[in-house]
Amino acid sequence: MAGNEDRKRLEQVHQTDLNEGRINEDFVTWLKTKGPTWLLIILAFIVAYLWMNRWQAQEQRERNEAWADLATTVQPASLEDVAIRHAGIDAVPALARLTAADSLLREIQLGSTTAEDGQTIVKLEGDARASHLAQAGRLYEAVLAEDDGSSGKAVVIVAALNGLAAVAECEGNVAAAEERYREAARRAEGWMPAIAEQATARADSVSELAGDIEFAQAPAPPAVPTGPPTPAPGLAPPPLGSTPPPAAAPETPAAPETPAASPEPAADSPK
Repeated sequence: MAGNEDRKRLEQVHQTDLNEGRINEDFVTWLKTKGPTWLLIILAFIVAYLWMNRWQAQEQRERNEAWADLATTVQPASLEDVAIRHAGIDAVPALARLTAADSLLREIQLGSTTAEDGQTIVKLEGDARASHLAQAGRLYEAVLAEDDGSSGKAVVIVAALNGLAAVAECEGNVAAAEERYREAARRAEGWMPAIAEQATARADSVSELAGDIEFAQAPAPPAVPTGPPTPAPGLAPPPLGSTPPPAAAPETPAAPETPAASPEPAADSPK
């Protein structure tokens, strides 16, 4: 009995060794045939994951830089550079162009602008004013060129249309200004009803600018009498053709007299 049990145990151990050896051989065969392919796939996933993380970090840095440049830039020419340099990053290009165009219109309303040195204030007129209007219109048109009809861009597109209407008003083109206000009302309709109503009201009232403007006239000054002076009561008027006597100069009051000092009594006078 003991010999049979030992023989069975040896057979089991031998079978286990055979199974383990077969498994090891299969694993080695798999490593030789398919192992390199799977290792390359895993390595590719790791590289793609690392590259994606780096790309997302770079994109976030660029977005932060774009918004920082928009917040710290003031001059219209510099704002246009911001729009070009950060093209495709959120709404930064559109907002930069709108801010630049609005700054140009504000200078037109004030009638003055800043010189190239950034300190001197010069009067804005003639060719400089026309250049400001042309540049503002070009910036507003660049914003309109990016309209895709979505609700996300409705605000900037309506602002650009209102800006073009303001440019047309400054140029005296009332018909073009009215048409731009109508376009702004249609673009805002359904998304921003209050702004659509405001644009419609502006379009209805802009035609009043086509007529002549009448300013209030100042009242005429009172008439100044040119005849001879009226004589005082009780005096006869001077004869015609005679020259009235010159007015007497006012008398200068005499200075008050100083009282004379009383004489002192003589030394030999009786007491």
